[in-house]
Amino acid sequence: MGERMPIVYIVDDDEVTRSYYDAVLSTENVRCCRVESASSFLEMHDPDQPGCLLLDVQMPGMTGPELQHELNLRGAIIPLIFISSHAGVPTAVEAMLHGAFDFLQKPVSHEALLIRVRNALDYDASNRAVLREHDQVTRRFDALTARERDVLSLLIAGRSNKVMASELGLSERTVEVYRARVMKKTAAQSLAHLVRMAMEVQTASSSPQRTTATRANRRTGL
Repeated sequence: MGERMPIVYIVDDDEVTRSYYDAVLSTENVRCCRVESASSFLEMHDPDQPGCLLLDVQMPGMTGPELQHELNLRGAIIPLIFISSHAGVPTAVEAMLHGAFDFLQKPVSHEALLIRVRNALDYDASNRAVLREHDQVTRRFDALTARERDVLSLLIAGRSNKVMASELGLSERTVEVYRARVMKKTAAQSLAHLVRMAMEVQTASSSPQRTTATRANRRTGL
C-alpha cells in the first residue's frame, strides 16, 4: 500500500473563510477538507492520516484551544496552525506552549498561508518518518526472548562475555550465540548502535506520549 496523501483540514465555522483557504491552497494542488466545527473534526480525525490543521480560535461550541487540548490528550501528532483575528498575544503564547505549530493573525496573505502550510506538511512527513522508524525498532526489541533480553541488559551494562556467562549460568559459547541473536534481531550495526536503540526504546516506553521529532526551525523560509 502506498503512502497516503496529506490533507489540510480547515476547521472554521465561517464558510467563506473555509472556501477562501481552500481556494488559496488549491493553487498549489494541496488537498483540503473543510470542516465546520471542532467537534466534527474530532469525529472524523484519523491519527494515521498525514497532513495539518488550520484552526480558528473562537468557534461556537468547542473552541480551537479546547480542540487542541483534546488532541493532546489523545496523543495526536497532527501539526496545528491557529488563525485568528481576535486572539491576543497571551492566547498565541498559550497555544504555542501547548504544542501548536504556528499562530497567524488575520488577514493572512496568500504567500504566508502557503509557506506556513507547506512547512507544517514537511514537518508532519518528517515526524511520521521518525515515528515509523521508532515503531520498527520497538517491534524488533519486543521480538527478543526472555533470555535474549537478559543478555541485552548485561550487554548494555558493559559486561564481558565471561562475566555474562557467570551471571547467567551459561557457557561463554552460549552467550556468544545469544549475543549474535540479539544483534541480528535488533538489526544493530554495532554495540554502540544497540545501546543507543535500547535507550531510545526505554525512554519512549516510560513517556506518557509518543516521542516526536523536534519542531526547531519549523518556520524556516519566512
